[in-house]
Amino acid sequence: MSYELRQDETVGDGIQRIVCHQIEGAIRASSAEQNGKGSPVHETRKHLKKARSALRLAAGEIDPDVWKREDRCLRKVGQLISEVRDAEVRLQTVRQLREFARGKKRSFRETEELLAFELDSFLAAFSEWPEEAKQRLTQTLDRIRSWPLDDLCGKQMRKCVQKTYKRGRNALKAAIEKTSTKNLHTFRKRAKELECQLRILRPLAPAVFGELNDELKAIGQYLGQVHDLAFVAERLSSIGSVRKQGDRILNALVDSREKELEHTAIALGERFYAERPPQFARRISQYFSEWELTKLRCPSTRNRTVALLN
Repeated sequence: MSYELRQDETVGDGIQRIVCHQIEGAIRASSAEQNGKGSPVHETRKHLKKARSALRLAAGEIDPDVWKREDRCLRKVGQLISEVRDAEVRLQTVRQLREFARGKKRSFRETEELLAFELDSFLAAFSEWPEEAKQRLTQTLDRIRSWPLDDLCGKQMRKCVQKTYKRGRNALKAAIEKTSTKNLHTFRKRAKELECQLRILRPLAPAVFGELNDELKAIGQYLGQVHDLAFVAERLSSIGSVRKQGDRILNALVDSREKELEHTAIALGERFYAERPPQFARRISQYFSEWELTKLRCPSTRNRTVALLN
């Protein structure tokens, strides 16, 4: 798969390929038409998040200022369309909540119409974003393609993954101590970043990393729903509509679903992050060592490695 390391390439070549492929995907997504089958804004942001997660794996091999510049460029493109995506999420979440309304779906009609109008307004206001995104991403892509990553190795990547794991573990601890929307969102971001990085490393031990990815994906999905529900409640409160019957029903549903999802996400997180970071890193290191030995047994990879060393 395109978002995985390959045995017929060096680690540096693999990370460079993955990052560039995701930026290319973001450029294509930003130019796509809004056809009801998928949101160009959502697809663009998805590619950007995956690109940034992969980019972090190369941080130890690139000058810090150079690395920060490209990461900042990718982040700014995502910020260009954050308000549009927020409006999309609010509308989608309310529509999903209708399924839990048990015969009171009509109560949501006015809220839905309001949020749909809000989304249309944002789409009109930010109609020029695809061109700006394409320009910025093309420039970033050209620069990253020239990065010297020949010396990037498994040890550097293992350190990066250990750091990502530790940040996720700390974020989980903070969310348990104070279960706020902000802390849960931070935990979600850290879990998502680790999920992306482990997906890249999946060929090292497909069964093991596949299971880890599934667990992190589930955590992310639950936390994503928590975030979206809180987002809707906050928006409805800001426009002063909580006194209406439909919004009272909606807020009651939001509160009930949030608590259920929070409990499940925290429980899954405690199980996943039970290992201490050094223990987790040792496993990653062992898988890397075994994978490197397998690569050396492959004639095409061995020849390329010898050529690089010479």
